[in-house]
Amino acid sequence: GNGGAVVAESYARIYFRNCVSTGELYPYETPVRLCEEIETGEMVELDMDNDELRVPDKGKVYKLLPLGDAGPVIDAGGLFKYARQTGMIAQS
Repeated sequence: GNGGAVVAESYARIYFRNCVSTGELYPYETPVRLCEEIETGEMVELDMDNDELRVPDKGKVYKLLPLGDAGPVIDAGGLFKYARQTGMIAQS
């Protein structure tokens, strides 16, 4: 990926779309209220291949909602880069 990731219960639609369009962040969603499960400063691991967030010190694994079609767009670096890579628009 190009940037980081953020994990939350939900996002405003415009925030999610901006993450995908710019390719800067992977906006993962989880049904779990993680702020009640994970403490500030605690180390976590994001497994993007399996859509999981792990807390090694506690032995906990949280399932994340898959990014679906948004994943490849973010991987490419955003909407315009994705469109160029896939031939949707001409190379610049």
